[in-house]
Amino acid sequence: MDKIRVGFIGCGGNASGHIGRVLGIPEAEVVALCDVDQASLQRAKERHSQAAELPEFTHYQEMLEQVELDAVEISTPHTLHFEQIMAALDKGLHVLTEKPMVCTVDHARQVIAKSEETGKVLMISYQRHLQAQYRYVH
Repeated sequence: MDKIRVGFIGCGGNASGHIGRVLGIPEAEVVALCDVDQASLQRAKERHSQAAELPEFTHYQEMLEQVELDAVEISTPHTLHFEQIMAALDKGLHVLTEKPMVCTVDHARQVIAKSEETGKVLMISYQRHLQAQYRYVH
């Protein structure tokens, strides 16, 4: 089985933890990092030695154009999620985005429709529903 090639849009503190977890998945491969802040890119690479030689970008559109990807993980300010999710889905990529998915109901409807249209997985990173203290039986 081929590895899932993942690019990260946003590499700050929260994303850095996600980068480490994806690096630990045998079926996945982190192939590119993107952040508008060069210092965040450098900290992510310093924290994860396996990421030291990865291509880095300061504009997510360039990463989407230049790197062969299967999926992206988006960890950016939530006001940017809509345009980044739509661009990734338009490129035929699966998307994992931090919460909130988007900022308006209209944008949510557009994103869901685009995910259904492309047949690509769109997942919002909300872990609480998997933790025992938040689970209950109806």
